[in-house]
Amino acid sequence: MKLASAAFIGALGVGIACSAASEPQTRFAPPADRTLLIVGQELGSVADYVQHCTQCPAPAGVTTYLGFYDLLSAADGFGGLGEDAAGHSAPDADWGAGATSAARMLAQFPDAALVLGLDISNGRRKDGLAQIGHGLHDDKIERLATFLRAAQRPVFLRIGYEFDGMWNQGYEVRATYIAAYRRIVDGLRARQANNVAFVWQASASPIDDVLEHGKREKLRDWYPGAAYVDWVGLSWFLRPKAQPGATRTRVPDQLELAQEVLEFARAAGKRVMIAESTPQGYDLSTLTRSNISPIWDGAPHADTVKRSADEIWAEWYEPLLSFIDANRALIGAFAYINARWDDQPMWAAPYASGYWGDSRIQANPRIQELWLTEVRRAPWLHGGPALFTTLTASQGQR
Repeated sequence: MKLASAAFIGALGVGIACSAASEPQTRFAPPADRTLLIVGQELGSVADYVQHCTQCPAPAGVTTYLGFYDLLSAADGFGGLGEDAAGHSAPDADWGAGATSAARMLAQFPDAALVLGLDISNGRRKDGLAQIGHGLHDDKIERLATFLRAAQRPVFLRIGYEFDGMWNQGYEVRATYIAAYRRIVDGLRARQANNVAFVWQASASPIDDVLEHGKREKLRDWYPGAAYVDWVGLSWFLRPKAQPGATRTRVPDQLELAQEVLEFARAAGKRVMIAESTPQGYDLSTLTRSNISPIWDGAPHADTVKRSADEIWAEWYEPLLSFIDANRALIGAFAYINARWDDQPMWAAPYASGYWGDSRIQANPRIQELWLTEVRRAPWLHGGPALFTTLTASQGQR
């Protein structure tokens, strides 16, 4: 959902050696040979996946989003909590990307962990990041802590997700971002929200490098420190080796940037969550691939070409899933966005935020067949009555 995103965003590598004996100790991590399968990223899309991919295992996690600055405000749907300031049921929020309610996610998927993207960017509140760091939004931290404690299940909180994406206003001031991130973590811990794992998520986006004219940034410049990070996250939207066709600038590709995040996580002793992932530019219902944006490959939803289901699987799914297999001991969670993006005004024509397509697994019988074959394999961990016991058995080190 990327509340702050206005950017046009949206193959096998050498696996990182990470044996079970050297498994990073990460809060709410599955065993070293297992990966949580998470589905998102709003109520309708997750419900469609569960209802129409009838043979798909139950998700181990469900994703939704919160607007931090609005958690106490009725004017913007209480930030997507689905509850008012007193904890009473409130209408869903909708920022143009589908109905959102963290409370309803909890109710509708009782055997799944909750994965929350927490937007703290200045795009939502001018000078908001600095204000968080100075304690001016501690009332929102208090409200969030109350909600998280009441969830009574593992929650993965992605604070200031895609910190290195230039579409997130204010994150470019690293010290301010870090201060805000730490303030939220410290505040939640002080208020005994002990069922939360903190996810520090990079964009890992080649398009960000295009927007910055090939400038390379160092992930560690945003790192809040080992004591403040339980998981290291990344996004994956593009084909693994794709390069921009609209510019001669050569940028690190999706696979290279993902590998960079994994190397950082291994050095830091953290497990990895692929926290946002969808085959951008593909329409699984029409079996096509189209341009994403003018800065990447041309006018959005133009130059459409037909692709068979097997070709789409080979171009996007198989390289990503093989990357996960090659790094299974490090990659503990994979979140897939299962959406018909054109149904949501934020992502629909004229595609101001780029063309995304239709990523619903159930939209094509052959894609669904291939998906089922994959996710029924032993390494994947799904939702169910035993899930929380599995995750809480290893709280991990902080």
